Amino acid sequence: MVKLSYTTIDFKPRGFYILNAILVALTVAGFICFVISYMEGHRVFGISNAVPWGMAIIITVYLIGLSAGSLMLSSLTYVFGREEYRLISRIAVFLAVVLIFGAMVGISLDLGRPEKMWRLFMFFVANNMRSMFAVNGILYGGYFAISFVYLGLIFAEKMKFIKKMGILAMVWAAMVHMGTGAIFGFVAARPIFYSPLKPFEFLAAAMASGLALLIIVVIFAFKLSKRDFKKEPFFSLGKLLLGLIIALAVLVLIDKLTHLYSPHREPTLWLLTGPFAWLFWIFQVGCAYIFPILLLIHPRVKKTVGGLLVASFLVVTGIFFERFLVVIPGTAHPMPFYPGQIEGIWGEAGSFPITLIELLMCLGIFSLMGLFFIHGCRNLELLPIIERRETPPPPETVS
Repeated sequence: MVKLSYTTIDFKPRGFYILNAILVALTVAGFICFVISYMEGHRVFGISNAVPWGMAIIITVYLIGLSAGSLMLSSLTYVFGREEYRLISRIAVFLAVVLIFGAMVGISLDLGRPEKMWRLFMFFVANNMRSMFAVNGILYGGYFAISFVYLGLIFAEKMKFIKKMGILAMVWAAMVHMGTGAIFGFVAARPIFYSPLKPFEFLAAAMASGLALLIIVVIFAFKLSKRDFKKEPFFSLGKLLLGLIIALAVLVLIDKLTHLYSPHREPTLWLLTGPFAWLFWIFQVGCAYIFPILLLIHPRVKKTVGGLLVASFLVVTGIFFERFLVVIPGTAHPMPFYPGQIEGIWGEAGSFPITLIELLMCLGIFSLMGLFFIHGCRNLELLPIIERRETPPPPETVS
């Protein structure tokens, strides 16, 4: 029987302390920017009455998808028994916990008054449970708890319970990001949002971006620790990534073609040809779909670690802009209640300037997650180191 032994990742002391100092400095800078926004209000961000959601919401939705995708992929080993993917399974669950923590930080900072965040979890008391926001509060809170228990069982090697918890975690993670997609897809007043495909589109994006991030993280972890690793499982994951990208591209294509049919034609044409069009075609379509597909079907490139890393990096980048292009253009386009008759900012498209304070605050969220991740890698046994075979004892000979 083949087993994997796990160990911590040994960083070079000097490099670790330099990286730690940079991440701490950026985290502190982000916290200072949050304090400024707490005192001055959200007017220090790029948001406005016309565009009420900004970078904090974009990052939150993005991180929830990365976390859900990463957690679901751990089921390849713990639920479906694919032992060749065990090298990514443990770190996938830990990464999912770190990412959902960052998402919860993003939500709390966007609230403006994070000390009132407890009200989000007053289910059936202070919340309207017919709202998708209230339903997602249950999903996020449950997801956070399930992820921690799942990770604890994995470290404790409680094999009897890991598969059962893995099934629950996989299903709950899918519900989490489909619920996030429903927040947007069920808003009929925003034509760019509104679509019954949004939950499935968000789920496919979560799977693709979560897998791409896992590939990047695990390969770099092996390289930083200077350990050899089998390349075949990663090339197999590259095939899975290709399938997920194609599925996502098909869902997005169907969504956009549907919206090009009246009465949602004008907002979608504005997205495809207006001020955000270059972001859509270059970063979403190019980085998330076309270029990774070309790399992953190329007969030579798809069998190289470098090609797989480039394709994964493009997917992670492209899905971020996919989230950006849902939130910002979706709110910037005026609502179609009385087209052409509303005066002032309500009748014209909004704009979203990215401010330094907002940018540093969001960078602080990523830096905080980076701190948790590198210290987790340094102190937790996450990375496989060796394979050993347990052979049965030789049969007794009869004299």
